[in-house]
Amino acid sequence: MNTDPLLSPLPAEEWAESIQHIAQRLGEPLNIHKLIAHNPQLMEAYTPLRYHVVRDSALTGRQREILILRVAHQIQSDYEWSHHVVRGQAAGLLIDEIERVRLGSGAAGWSADEGHILDMVDQMIVSQQMTTETAAGLLEEVGKEGLLDAVFTVAVYLALGSLLKTFNVPID
Repeated sequence: MNTDPLLSPLPAEEWAESIQHIAQRLGEPLNIHKLIAHNPQLMEAYTPLRYHVVRDSALTGRQREILILRVAHQIQSDYEWSHHVVRGQAAGLLIDEIERVRLGSGAAGWSADEGHILDMVDQMIVSQQMTTETAAGLLEEVGKEGLLDAVFTVAVYLALGSLLKTFNVPID
């Protein structure tokens, strides 16, 4: 783990003029956004995908947060875990369910779609693909749009986790 940040979060008032509208839309940008803001073109490209993943996805809020929490746990991203515990609760997850995410699909109490989501995250992290069985189960439960959103959500949070850990971004 990198303990000496190579880049620090960039305060919103120092963001390039071309992305000030993003800072305003975010309200108080999080440290992850402040890090990405060092590259205005990346921030412009990332922002619409971010909004799709966290607001417009075909996954339910509960499904999305289980998925993100599992990614955060598997890659040991304390930053994402801490933020998505709060967002998970807002999406209807109970604290014991959030803690159970750490145990994976083998833990009692998950619905079929939730178990498939947990399995999918594990499979994507290990081999960058899910099994036919997991994909078929998810396709039946969340549809083709939900299946694609699930894969993209894993990919986005793997990328974010990599940024957070590489640059030792402080939890805000």
